[in-house]
Amino acid sequence: MTQLASLPRVMLICDYQYCGSTRRWCEMFEILHQRDWSHELAVQVRIKYQTETQYRELAELAKSILPPTVRTLLNGSIQLAAELGYDGVHLPQKWIETPTVSPPKLRWVSVAIHQVSELPRVDATGAHSIVSAPIFRPNWKPSAPLGVSRLRSLVVGSSVPVFALGGIDLNNIDHCLNQQVHGVAVLSSVLKARDPIHVLDQYLARCRSRSMTSTLGTS
Repeated sequence: MTQLASLPRVMLICDYQYCGSTRRWCEMFEILHQRDWSHELAVQVRIKYQTETQYRELAELAKSILPPTVRTLLNGSIQLAAELGYDGVHLPQKWIETPTVSPPKLRWVSVAIHQVSELPRVDATGAHSIVSAPIFRPNWKPSAPLGVSRLRSLVVGSSVPVFALGGIDLNNIDHCLNQQVHGVAVLSSVLKARDPIHVLDQYLARCRSRSMTSTLGTS
């Protein structure tokens, strides 16, 4: 079972569609080699709107490029994530409708949820964490935001760590951290940045600082 303390606090979602090309997508993975992340950073490989064959080929390509110092999640397929050696899998909201125990080869199963009413199903699935989105209005696609008050309700009611996603940037990240989330998941603010490493470093620093403050406050 994945332990709370071992989960990264920042999850970068490398979305194939957002990057616009295989070359740009792979460049993002290569850029991550500039740092030894010491497993403080998770990278979720998200490949949608592709054939099954393309999905497999791209998932394998991403895993071959990603540095060994990040935790890796494949969006979508439990079986393929295990086969290719990913650390875990991120599953869509509909997955919780059919509870499934996480396979022993995967140390981390993440699932998307959007409502407090869905929380009771999470325990039955064996998921180790949840991603709730969108908290703010995303910068790259139309979607109604949940807001921080609903995020707080999810955190309070959840038995597993919660990651906040959707429209998060360095100007509003503290609003999420104030709700006691375990971490944040980010996409466009990093993928469109001129210096993605610098932006990721800033996210990690903010999360470390808040984590330290919370620890001192409970000691």
